[in-house]
Amino acid sequence: MKFEPESSNASTQSREAVIGILGYGSRPPSADALIKIARLPSVRKLSIFWNAPSAEVSHLLAELQSRASNISVHLNPENLGSAGGYIKLIENFRDNETADHLLLLDDDLELEADCIKILFKAAESYPGKLDNTLLLAYRPGLPELADLVTKKIAIRRPRPGCCIGFHFLNILKAECEPIDYDAETRRFFIGSAPWGGLLIPRQALKKLGLPREDFFLYAEDYELTSRFVWNGGKIVLVPDALITDKDTAWNAVGGNTSNIRRRMLLLPDIKVFHETRNRNFMARKYYAGSFPIYLINKYIFLAYAYFLGILYGRLSRARLIHRAINDGERMASSEPVSDIFPSK
Repeated sequence: MKFEPESSNASTQSREAVIGILGYGSRPPSADALIKIARLPSVRKLSIFWNAPSAEVSHLLAELQSRASNISVHLNPENLGSAGGYIKLIENFRDNETADHLLLLDDDLELEADCIKILFKAAESYPGKLDNTLLLAYRPGLPELADLVTKKIAIRRPRPGCCIGFHFLNILKAECEPIDYDAETRRFFIGSAPWGGLLIPRQALKKLGLPREDFFLYAEDYELTSRFVWNGGKIVLVPDALITDKDTAWNAVGGNTSNIRRRMLLLPDIKVFHETRNRNFMARKYYAGSFPIYLINKYIFLAYAYFLGILYGRLSRARLIHRAINDGERMASSEPVSDIFPSK
């Protein structure tokens, strides 16, 4: 059934949101940018959760909190990863706040002045459906979103039987989501979403649930929001609501570099391990397909990884990727497989 917006003459939702910001370690917060967000008229509270802050960052955040009465800072001594950090932000909003919307941001994102207003207006066009709806601001810094919005290039999705996301048939033609675009509202309906720029109506919290804590870092937003869509929810991408990445998103590092070269040559160990493991969990749990086809894809991928390892003196990185692939398999094998796109 087509998910159509409905007109509404009156504002049906709160005109304020809680902004959830997640930060890490010794990376210093952009105080001026956060103050600017906190002072927007549509922001009820700026809720900051910081994983394992350094002494310098703790001091900077204390100063920041003293500059605006609606800034709340929680410093966590251990690193809970992005999964654990966003769980804390969502739970705090659910249990302790009264605003109707939570807007999640990374610590290096910058809002255009009317971004939240535009997201609210979009939300108001779906009255009675916000228990089933998430809204996403547009980040041109994410290549897949930029290609979808500016070139109408469909977002790739895993092909059944892939390893991590690699499938030998993708050499001929990639598997993609159908483009679902409403020309009247200029909005897209997409199959998953990142944390940064995600507006969660309070009504949607029950259906959305919480991310998998065991993912720790990377792809927990993809897994959670994909399940939301598979269970009948909708994610509305609003291109007019603009958010800028001040730093290059780490999963976009390398530009047009292939994923395997990016993992082998550009990213640090911790990010490579968790990205590979979690994506292969997704591949085996939700896109299992034919197991023999999976094994072909796995060993083609690993053969190339070990080739690059020998070529560039990075055999330890190839072994790390091999271990992460196997760990993703084990994670998926411990749960019932729920193949979203089963083999025919």
